[in-house]
Amino acid sequence: MLQDLPVWLAHFRAQAAHPRQVPSTLDDTLTARERRLIADSIATFQLGESSDGAQLRRAVRRHCRAPQDSSLVEIFDLFIAEERRHAELLGEFMQDHEIPWRESALTERAFRGLRHHGGLAARLRVLVTAEIIGIVYYRALEVVTDCRRLQILCRTLVADQLAHVAFESQLLRAMQGGTGGLTKRLAAAWEQCLLTGACLAVWATHRRVLAAAGYGPLLFLRDCRRQHAFYLKWPPATQRQRRPRQHPLSPHGT
Repeated sequence: MLQDLPVWLAHFRAQAAHPRQVPSTLDDTLTARERRLIADSIATFQLGESSDGAQLRRAVRRHCRAPQDSSLVEIFDLFIAEERRHAELLGEFMQDHEIPWRESALTERAFRGLRHHGGLAARLRVLVTAEIIGIVYYRALEVVTDCRRLQILCRTLVADQLAHVAFESQLLRAMQGGTGGLTKRLAAAWEQCLLTGACLAVWATHRRVLAAAGYGPLLFLRDCRRQHAFYLKWPPATQRQRRPRQHPLSPHGT
């Protein structure tokens, strides 16, 4: 199990006690053009943040059967509450700017469907994928608006999600630390397939916002892959450490 659990538990408890706030004194002007550009997109992401986490909670409790696993159960409870806090922040912004709510979205149904299958490790892969895409998306959303409140809201969400990805990726690595090289390679291949499919689906659904920020589908996929590689890329288990070849004229050459 993850050795840093006490650190992460302290982090999520502190976040729950003192959640990030968006100052009410910020400029909140959203132009009609900006509203048309972002309305459907931000409503879709708000819907995705609104999950009650019931399936994830069940997976965590099935995984955590020992008494010492209680910390992990509490962390995920706090994590889910923080995600719902994100939905509230987005919802408050939408309400203030009369942006309609969404009850259903294709990408949200797809992610939710994937989260309903497999054990905790499988769900963590889906969570990490969604969080990484969210990080890149919110940074793009910040670029396409001059509304200061929305810009700080995007930065707030990104700050929380960076911590989420760090925790989830560490936990996933710890859970698979004893698996063989082939298993890790298969997991890495599945992660790349999942990430690629999800990125292209999100770009197609949110292309107006992403294109306005300068993203084509390949650039969006590249940036998401870079984030993913930073947190989750497994070192090849069978890679051999080769000594560099010496130049014939090198003092150490033979």
